Amino acid sequence: MNRIKLFSTIGLLGLFAITNAQAVQVKVTIKNNSAANGLAITPVWVGFHNGSFDSYDSGIAASSQLQSLAEDGNSSALAATFGANGSLINPVGNRVQGSIGSAPITAGSSASALFDLTGNLDNQYFSYASMVLPSSDYFIANGNPFAHSLEDLFNNGGSFSFNIGTNGNINDAGTEINDFTTSAGNGLFAGLPPMQGAPNTGADENGVVHNVVNPFSGFLNTPTGFDLTAFDFNSASLYPNGLATVTISAVPVPSAVWFMASGLIGLVSLSRKNKTNQI
Repeated sequence: MNRIKLFSTIGLLGLFAITNAQAVQVKVTIKNNSAANGLAITPVWVGFHNGSFDSYDSGIAASSQLQSLAEDGNSSALAATFGANGSLINPVGNRVQGSIGSAPITAGSSASALFDLTGNLDNQYFSYASMVLPSSDYFIANGNPFAHSLEDLFNNGGSFSFNIGTNGNINDAGTEINDFTTSAGNGLFAGLPPMQGAPNTGADENGVVHNVVNPFSGFLNTPTGFDLTAFDFNSASLYPNGLATVTISAVPVPSAVWFMASGLIGLVSLSRKNKTNQI
């Protein structure tokens, strides 16, 4: 084998390896399913892991990380805990995480982000967490670490979707008294009082994480005459597909890579032709 053919073949194999590695890039899109004047959600924290990350458990007090997310939409503490890899069962590769959206995702809008999982295929499980707006400490997240597997996506490409914040699956963190004068996100809705001026300003509830049954019926300081209808996220008619839909898609390999691979194939063919001519 001459040098041109050898180097071309090695380069081609290497490029095929890069091509396969790039195929594990994924795009995550969050679409808010609320009707007009309906609820918003804070930028959604997402994480890819090997099944060892549990964001919360119902019936017990919320962690300080979850409290920051549920009360103020601040996911930085949750992200720090996730990134520490302290609870990995089988620490192969590194967890991958990020945030979807740079501002609240309002009714009917969507936001997307790309994630590169190259070298981290053990992180086949997907988790998410976001605060519900307006509220004092309502949140959506998957408490089951194994609820959303990307294994089929890794193996076969394509995309899949699932709904979040469905009937009976929006939670109250139990950390803050429900009160519109200290709730976050009020500024997104005409008719509500000014929202809290600083994080963690509401009265402590000292409760536990639980599902929300009557969304806003027990809120203190509800403005007189304010229409709460569009906020009833447990209404099957208003929110038939939950609060939001998550779509995760495998990102196709850039065409430029295939073009380069085709070029290398041409080099290999040329080297073979030259060798034939030399016989």
